[in-house]
Amino acid sequence: MTLPPHAQEWLERAEIDYIGPFVKAWAAFNAWYRHASGQTQERSMLNFAIRDNNSRLRRRVLPLLQDNNTTADAERLKQAICDLQLQLDEIHWEVRPKGRVERVSLREVCIAPKHLQNEHMDRSGQRYRAQKIIGGHIEVSVATINNGNVKFQHIQQQYDPPLLYGLPDFTNNLSVPQQDRLRNFYDGCNPRPMVDLVQGGGPQLQVSTMHFQCTNEDLLAGIVETLYAMRNALLHGEVDPDEQVLACFEPAYKIVTCFLRSMT
Repeated sequence: MTLPPHAQEWLERAEIDYIGPFVKAWAAFNAWYRHASGQTQERSMLNFAIRDNNSRLRRRVLPLLQDNNTTADAERLKQAICDLQLQLDEIHWEVRPKGRVERVSLREVCIAPKHLQNEHMDRSGQRYRAQKIIGGHIEVSVATINNGNVKFQHIQQQYDPPLLYGLPDFTNNLSVPQQDRLRNFYDGCNPRPMVDLVQGGGPQLQVSTMHFQCTNEDLLAGIVETLYAMRNALLHGEVDPDEQVLACFEPAYKIVTCFLRSMT
């Protein structure tokens, strides 16, 4: 039965918008980790919340994520995590932090970002180097250790292995073993290595009706990083008013409130 116009209007007004509650809950969470960490940079604050032994979030939430914890608080948090990933599985939601393209999902999340500054590896008389230079660009080079002869050199605006490996100089100037070594070395320099917490091959972890393959520590890190990406996408104007995207903010809000309640 089709609703009359005024009934449809009332129905639309009755629907709960979780954007506002999520932003307010995240503001409270943000205030906590800023105060508790004593840090001034956002990344350092998040690392404290996720990894520091003195983080109250870790002390209170990790037990809730254990398989054998069936308390009401644990079930509430696990249900919200499950609901969030099920919502994210329904869409392919991408964001562009600092020009990178990343998916918002626990199936593809960076839980251990690296700080690429000046990395090098010496193999068979060659030095493989990747270093940040002026302007934040990355200089990649291969040089002979004994005489400093540069066999390969390229500057990238951002970390982009496929572009590097597709350069003519990569195949023309380097032998096949040297190409393989540079690939292995540069792949290991990835500042945003992605992991799949759902099917990544880690230990089994039951979260409501979903089976994850990761530790509870990795799941906590993945959840915080995913919520942070959602928060950034929202505040940076990357969120379209797509109903399926907006629906993700209901379980996200519930997860953040579970965090906050667990720490009180």
